[in-house]
Amino acid sequence: MKNIFAIIIALFIVSVAPAQQKVRFEIKFTADAANIEKVYMQPCGDSKTVPMRAKGDIFTGTVPASESGFYDLVALKGHSQVILPIYINEGEKVALEIEANDKEFFLRDTPENRALSALTCTINDLDRRLWLNADLSPQQLENLVAGYKASLDSIVAAEKVTGKVVDFMTVYAYSHAFNAYSNIPRTQDIVATAVPFSRNDVLPDANEAFDNDYSLMFYAAMQIIRDDLTSSPVLLDKLSSLYDNYKNEVVRQKVASIIMNDFISNYKYTQDFDGGLIIVKKATEEYALPDVYVNEYIKRKVTIPGSPFPEGIKLVNAHGKEVDFSEFKGKYVYIDMWASWCTPCCKEIPSLQKLEKELENKDVVFVSISCDTDEQAWKNKMKEFNMHGNQLLDKDNSLGDALNVKAIPFFLIYDKEGCLHTYGAKRPSSGTVIKDILEGLK
Repeated sequence: MKNIFAIIIALFIVSVAPAQQKVRFEIKFTADAANIEKVYMQPCGDSKTVPMRAKGDIFTGTVPASESGFYDLVALKGHSQVILPIYINEGEKVALEIEANDKEFFLRDTPENRALSALTCTINDLDRRLWLNADLSPQQLENLVAGYKASLDSIVAAEKVTGKVVDFMTVYAYSHAFNAYSNIPRTQDIVATAVPFSRNDVLPDANEAFDNDYSLMFYAAMQIIRDDLTSSPVLLDKLSSLYDNYKNEVVRQKVASIIMNDFISNYKYTQDFDGGLIIVKKATEEYALPDVYVNEYIKRKVTIPGSPFPEGIKLVNAHGKEVDFSEFKGKYVYIDMWASWCTPCCKEIPSLQKLEKELENKDVVFVSISCDTDEQAWKNKMKEFNMHGNQLLDKDNSLGDALNVKAIPFFLIYDKEGCLHTYGAKRPSSGTVIKDILEGLK
């Protein structure tokens, strides 16, 4: 009876649990609205945008509530895109009246939004000046990069904003400032060593700007943090640099994830698999990182010659029938990993067909494995190129993930026992090079 009562209570709790909160936006543009084609809203840091419905000069839509209170308004005007960060303290229904011109938007309803709008206008102006003027003097360049921080300080003081809005604006401004400094060589057509001042002459250390929760909302900030750590290629040195310089736990976890994934993706497994595993285990233990990194590292063992074909990979043919890779045992297998949308992949197909036709070694079979998510696109491309034989689909790219394939087309050779013979084999377009290799397999 106790158990039944507990289940009833649990079901009741689930049934009354609140659904995800949403905010309904009504957005009116006070000028130039006719040129605005589409409007989207999204919580800052969320990759999913919600299209707003247009009704006259008002755009409406319901958006998942942002835990931080920050949203991005994105509008398409002709061939340009305008983005405006907005802060909404609370409310299930929000009406906004936005001033619009050819280049920018401005929202004046609260000090926080006036500050965000003013900063956005300034950042856009500084970005444009850098990219549209290829002959700026050294002093002009230095003033321009310093202008992001100066504008941030001035706007914060003028609008008297505090707390998390200042933290958000700091990351926003410094992300653009750091990028501006990095782009000086490109915009001014000079080599990096010719930039007349150092970044530290005008900007603070990265940890002063980005050691707060809002850095996660800016992809650029995450990359800047990673790139600004020690130049040592040693994994443990990079993690030590991160944990020594950043105290915000959210930033630590996110950047540590980037560092660990970089290591796992780029490690040369064939050179010293066991040594790399020791490093990954030590990193996870020393910095209390999840075991998922160790597990992901171990999965990459299948990229070492002699390793069996990855387990749990579901491949299907054009008729939807599942095909087990063990069916090819007793033959060498030359695998082409490709996709219908991949232009370099498609360029290899005629060479692959020629190679298959001309190869005399009957101990070799050819298998093409597509990672298309659109099954019909895969079938259409096979029809276009008159592709026959062993055509298989890896719709969820589980094989590519298991084999750490970062770009396609990618080629492999498996031996008669179903074990990896060559990782990153020569392409069909290499002509006699790959043909001689395959002819020599006995």
